[in-house]
Amino acid sequence: MAIPLLPEGRASLRAWSYNLGPAWYYDPAYRRIAGSLDISRGAILDVGCGPGWVCIHAAAGNPELDCVGIDQSATMISIAERNRAHRLNITFKQMQAEEIIYPDDTFDRVVAVQTMHHWREPDAILAEIKRVTRPGGVISLWDADPSLDVPSDWIRRRGLWPPNAWVKRSWRRWSLGDEGFRDMTRRVEGLGFAEVKTDTLGFYRRIVATK
Repeated sequence: MAIPLLPEGRASLRAWSYNLGPAWYYDPAYRRIAGSLDISRGAILDVGCGPGWVCIHAAAGNPELDCVGIDQSATMISIAERNRAHRLNITFKQMQAEEIIYPDDTFDRVVAVQTMHHWREPDAILAEIKRVTRPGGVISLWDADPSLDVPSDWIRRRGLWPPNAWVKRSWRRWSLGDEGFRDMTRRVEGLGFAEVKTDTLGFYRRIVATK
């Protein structure tokens, strides 16, 4: 879950604040997202990986699965490396999503969680995501939906924090919105995937496309 470009000091502070706050709250969601990828071998790419938890949970117990996370923020990559600890089947790289430095047809799954509202060049990013996905591979693009309920088992809390009202307020601020989600869906549909569908899981709406 990437953060917007900010002056270096502010971006670093926001990255660490995110890791200690929302990344802790949303850890159950990261686990469920990782499980939804339904893959135990091959390779996955997390675009805008933030603190790295989707890759870390996907890689756990799956030694034949290579997990790669990329993020524009050097601080986020540093945090993800720390969270990775000594797990060998995970790689984190600072990289712009508009120029993914991997060959065509590399990944079986590509996932982007709560990053699309930050994309300044969505068409370029989507083209890159499709390029690095293998034929038959699946991409899933996740965006929090403020209209959905807050499933209790998708959020970890300290006592009563965060309350549902706070969670929903953050979704309204950090999501595409209805029209933005429809626009992103149209952009994906225009790329010639074999199949594109939308659905919901937990408190997210998803665009799921098969190459």
